Amino acid sequence: MSWNKGKKGIEAGWTPERRRKASRRQKQWLRDHPTQLWNSGPEYWLTGPDPEVRRLRVRFNRMRAQAKFWRQAWTINWEDYLDLYKTAPGEWERDMDAYNLAREDTRKGWHIWNVRLMTRREAMTRPTKGRHRRKPKGLGSKERGITWSRGGKKKK
Repeated sequence: MSWNKGKKGIEAGWTPERRRKASRRQKQWLRDHPTQLWNSGPEYWLTGPDPEVRRLRVRFNRMRAQAKFWRQAWTINWEDYLDLYKTAPGEWERDMDAYNLAREDTRKGWHIWNVRLMTRREAMTRPTKGRHRRKPKGLGSKERGITWSRGGKKKK
């Protein structure tokens, strides 16, 4: 454990002289670098200055995080995702006729061999085995035994 864990102010070594010195150093740096505040410009983006590619990267990260939340396997990398996007005939949006990435077999994870581009309408109306849609494999609230009601109480 570090010596200053949980300490504040003078206990952590921040004397008035040290505070003034740090303030002067920070103000001088800001004067010397007026365009580099907080490293937030397009030159610092992982995807480069193109805002469209940045939007796709955000969408890719959200899909990957959602798969992780549902404990579904995810092996699609960023380059494969970009290649899939380039093959799409239209925009990727949330409209019923827009293209989205969907799994062919919803019982398996998100792998490049198990996904394809299809419209939302096609993905939601595709035939299933039996009378009900196959649900994604995961640990949702019902599988954990939590049933929600309006009052926020568990049903018995």
